[in-house]
Amino acid sequence: MVEADRPGKLFIGGLNTETNEKALEAVFGKYGRIEEVLLMKDRETNKSRGFAFVTFESAADAKDAARDMNGKSLDGKAIKVEQATKPSFETGRRGPPPPPRSRGPPRGLRGGRGGSGGTRGPPSGGGHMDDGGYSMNFSMS
Repeated sequence: MVEADRPGKLFIGGLNTETNEKALEAVFGKYGRIEEVLLMKDRETNKSRGFAFVTFESAADAKDAARDMNGKSLDGKAIKVEQATKPSFETGRRGPPPPPRSRGPPRGLRGGRGGSGGTRGPPSGGGHMDDGGYSMNFSMS
């Protein structure tokens, strides 16, 4: 079963960056048995990104927690609590970014083909600045 389809999974947003998993477990644990607390953290700094997912064993417990805790203050910040759902096009999320079309920097910006003989600096008025200085090369070689 896909995680986002689990009726006991809640999204908790607007968290104080100091709020940790133990605090979430303590606050939400009073509504029922918790399977998992997943606090989302920045990969580089390991600091909280301000949202988490709490999964209850019981969907009814999750529903009670969402109803009671949505808009309440936790560690000085009003939190948003709702049923976790899959990201969708309607919410502006479009999934992972598309893979890059080619490897390396775009050729048009490095003087790869044609160009002005390897001189650095602004172009010498020689031709293709009418497109804003960007070259689109879609060859699949």
